[in-house]
Amino acid sequence: MTLTVALQACPLENMDPKKETTLLLGAEACLRYPKIYYYTARDLFLENGKACAFARSAKIDSGESNDLHFTGPVEKLDLGRCDVILMRQNPPVDQEYLLTTYILDYLPPTTHVFNNPKAVRALNGKFFANEFPEYTVPYAMGNRYAVLENFMKDHEDIILKPLVGYGGSGISRIKPGRDPREIYNRFRQNNPGMFIVQKYIPEAVKGDKRIILFDGDPVAALLRVPPDEDTPANITLGARIEKTELTAREEALCTALKPRLQELGLFFVGIDMLGDWLAEINIISPGTVRPANNLYNMALEKTFWDKIEQKLADDRRKIAQII
Repeated sequence: MTLTVALQACPLENMDPKKETTLLLGAEACLRYPKIYYYTARDLFLENGKACAFARSAKIDSGESNDLHFTGPVEKLDLGRCDVILMRQNPPVDQEYLLTTYILDYLPPTTHVFNNPKAVRALNGKFFANEFPEYTVPYAMGNRYAVLENFMKDHEDIILKPLVGYGGSGISRIKPGRDPREIYNRFRQNNPGMFIVQKYIPEAVKGDKRIILFDGDPVAALLRVPPDEDTPANITLGARIEKTELTAREEALCTALKPRLQELGLFFVGIDMLGDWLAEINIISPGTVRPANNLYNMALEKTFWDKIEQKLADDRRKIAQII
């Protein structure tokens, strides 16, 4: 299949070519397709009803370091000419981020954006998990200390984190015997917005499990083991990676998730499990593909594009049948 692909990504200076999932996916696209474009969210614009970007054609190296090289000058690109756009800029999901999703709404149906900007705009990964309450870790969300205080009447050991945080930032644990008000006040110095409190799951010290899904199907799972019980299980914070398998409960969750993810157009998703409990559904620029590749000697970037090609082929057959 021949595709024209655009990467809507972070600025190059913010991406490590030896770690960045976006560049890894882009490198595989370069091996398959003749034309790859790169631009950032700030390059997007809407002109007379057309979604456009100031973009540059590019090649991305394969191998251990996915360095990006521009192959052409900046050009005004009508994004409707693209078959696939990967929306891969990182959080936070602020007002500017949301505005870019409105621009992408003006694309024709022949241009497929992964993940669907409408769903990215409408959903928050921590709220989204609540659609599956039988799997979700006990929690409360709000903006006042009273929310935390009330939650602690039933749960003495809790986790406090910002509702729009990412990468393990801003997470605090409030253990029995510690002053919750003091920890809350310190948390608030850098996290003024809404927060979520969750019951602390003792199994978390053994690691949290990231399950990677492409088009609703689990393709890999890895355990992120924290250096100690008070540090979030995030790779950037020193967590080590271990092999793991899906439990029967996790397989059931993935089965329940699949039709909903497909309905929303959420193609690349990472779900985080704490013991038997779902903590979050990551829908914005999920990562961990390279660690999974290294752990299992896989090439998930190939699986990613194979499944996109299959999805596009299926969509085209459905349209042909209607016509």
